[in-house]
Amino acid sequence: RGMLTECATSHVVVVRRRRLVAAVEMFTAKMSVSARTATATATRATRGTRRGMQTAPTSSLVATRCVRASTVRNARVGGACALVGGRANVYNSCGAHGRRAKAIVRAVVEDEEEDEIPAADVNFGRALLIFVAAAYGSLSVCLKLVFESQGAPTAGTLGGVRGLMQLACFLPMLMQPNSTGGEGYKKGRGFWLGAAELALWNLGNQGLCNVALLFTDATRVSFFTQASIAFTPFIATLGGDKVSRNTWLGCALAFLGVAVLGMDGGSAAAAAGLSGGFNFGDWLAVAGAASYSMYIYRVGAFAKEGFSGQGLQIWKAFFLAIMYGAWGLYDVFAFNSGWAGAGIPWAGWRNWEVWALLAFTAVVPGCIADLTQAKGQETVSASESSVLLAGEPLFAAVFGAITLGEFLGPMGYVGGLVIIMGALIASDVFPKKKAA
Repeated sequence: RGMLTECATSHVVVVRRRRLVAAVEMFTAKMSVSARTATATATRATRGTRRGMQTAPTSSLVATRCVRASTVRNARVGGACALVGGRANVYNSCGAHGRRAKAIVRAVVEDEEEDEIPAADVNFGRALLIFVAAAYGSLSVCLKLVFESQGAPTAGTLGGVRGLMQLACFLPMLMQPNSTGGEGYKKGRGFWLGAAELALWNLGNQGLCNVALLFTDATRVSFFTQASIAFTPFIATLGGDKVSRNTWLGCALAFLGVAVLGMDGGSAAAAAGLSGGFNFGDWLAVAGAASYSMYIYRVGAFAKEGFSGQGLQIWKAFFLAIMYGAWGLYDVFAFNSGWAGAGIPWAGWRNWEVWALLAFTAVVPGCIADLTQAKGQETVSASESSVLLAGEPLFAAVFGAITLGEFLGPMGYVGGLVIIMGALIASDVFPKKKAA
């Protein structure tokens, strides 16, 4: 999901650069006319001097005009580079014309910053992001329903079947000739290793959460997964990145929320006659959150190395399906070999309701939600998007209460809200106070 946010942000930057380049080209056209007029005036003046009518312009004036005209023409070719970082040299070399160009570009930038997206588009984007939060929130609840069905599949079998379904959604993209990324992106052995690594971290996240659902509530799993922000600063520091104060504060709040949430045993612990506190499923969910945090960090690292984010996402699904398939085959092999503790891979495989739930989790949270999130963030700011997407565990709590009868205690809801608050602070949602 972090990758999609970065892709949406990159799209906005590209659009802004194109508008700025268009402004420079418009200014270039005007300056070209001015340059031609100045040249014609100089020519007429020279002819007039030969006829004894007036004094010719000095050689320095003609040279200055030529330099300005040449600079204006070159601005069309190097406009993009000037806008990215080297525009100061172009402005200064052009004198008064450069100052006019700088003023035009600044006006375009200010207009771009003040440009308001139509309210209808913004509201539609918000609705899409709310749908995304609801879709992600339904994932753990649907998988919990599968595990509670009669003759439920093992965690490995469930992952294998769902992985193949999700791969089918990405199959059209896999068949594209530029599925690894277009021109300008790095490819080769590093790309395939990167996609396989992301698949491994994703397996650690979703796989551990799938097993956690056998021991704890779906609502708790969703809240603990949101606590992945707690591990991000430590991973980023080990990677040599600088971590802001807000991120550390969000990390501390997330850890506090995890501790408070752990004090509430949840309905699963109450049904088992256990007192409040962390259970085995909770620890698995926390480990899954740590794996997801590592996944997000590596996504950013691969983007900095020049790999295509979309290409990595597509081929990650391919490698993930292979890993899930291997896990499912292991469960089948263990059962057929009569190993102790090995369960029947899927005794109730004829249950069409379970098939429908698995297909829903693969298509809606696994594919449609990703595409919808990218679309919604085109018109909604990153800060507001973080607020809307942070509602994922809240939807999980509502769905869990309706379909599973799961209810957290007061400490559970307080801990969950503290986790969400930590995630929002770490995402720089709250505006900073400007110095007077």
